[in-house]
Amino acid sequence: METRTIKRDTANTFPHGFFDFLQVSQGRRHKLGDYTLEPARLERFNVSLRTLSPEAPNLTMDQIATAGARALARHQDGSVPPFVQSRMEALTRLQELAADSGWGVEPQTRGRIDVLLEYRREHGDLIPDELPVIGLLDDALLVDVALQLLHGELADYEDFCRFRKVAAEFAGLPVQQTGLTRRQWLDAMWQEQSRAASARARERYVPDARASLFHIT
Repeated sequence: METRTIKRDTANTFPHGFFDFLQVSQGRRHKLGDYTLEPARLERFNVSLRTLSPEAPNLTMDQIATAGARALARHQDGSVPPFVQSRMEALTRLQELAADSGWGVEPQTRGRIDVLLEYRREHGDLIPDELPVIGLLDDALLVDVALQLLHGELADYEDFCRFRKVAAEFAGLPVQQTGLTRRQWLDAMWQEQSRAASARARERYVPDARASLFHIT
């Protein structure tokens, strides 16, 4: 696939990673409420973490236990922390990206998403999913790491989906029947940005998806 650079500001696509909030206590904790963290499960988690990002440091029981204790203290009503909820919603969106034939996900991106899904299905993950408040904390942390790596592609995918939606509405077709692809979106974006650059435009231009509908019958 030909690569063309699409200028964008993705600095604020996602909040700072969860690593910013991990702290080490002096007590060397290894329990989350009544649940005791297991070394073998921690290693399984760290293997997934390193597979996603080889530069990521291994996490310790203390870091996980301290983060979990903070979540439990803040959500004594048993509610799911916003961090966890937002990351699990993002995982669903990443699954949709990977399954979208129009987008044509690249192998490296698919591999990272597969790591998340494999861990999500793992029965021996670090924190049992059924635990209130913190059951999906480990899953959400891995998703957060993936988002820091994939935030540019996910932002591009959201633009592509909006582009395709405009085309579908104009043509009176279901979205998946437009036949539009990532390549056509890239071509449209590149053409619009070229025109914007030549006109010294100060605002971002959004391509008109209708221009790419010449092939739709």
